[in-house]
Amino acid sequence: MQIYNVTFIVEPAIEKEWATYVDKELLPEVAKHVQQIDLLRVEFIEGIAPVEGTTFSMQFYCAEPEHLNWVKEIGHPLVMQKLYRLFPKDWVAFASKLEFLKSYA
Repeated sequence: MQIYNVTFIVEPAIEKEWATYVDKELLPEVAKHVQQIDLLRVEFIEGIAPVEGTTFSMQFYCAEPEHLNWVKEIGHPLVMQKLYRLFPKDWVAFASKLEFLKSYA
């Protein structure tokens, strides 16, 4: 299983509107093309200086290689394009790929 992660840092001025749009409009549309999407709020506990704004993580779970290809080639660019249209400033993002190895219970 591959997890394509996009981390966002969103300024307080747009946080509520940004999160509502992502939750109600954007992710339901994108979720049709992958196994699962999680939206997480990230809180830094230690090891990094606090950042200005709220950090969110958008995780796309890709069980099939074609899901990961779709996210990289279409889904991620689509998300960024739609967000830039509505929120042209006051946020930044970066992407990373996680590979699921094992669960420990």
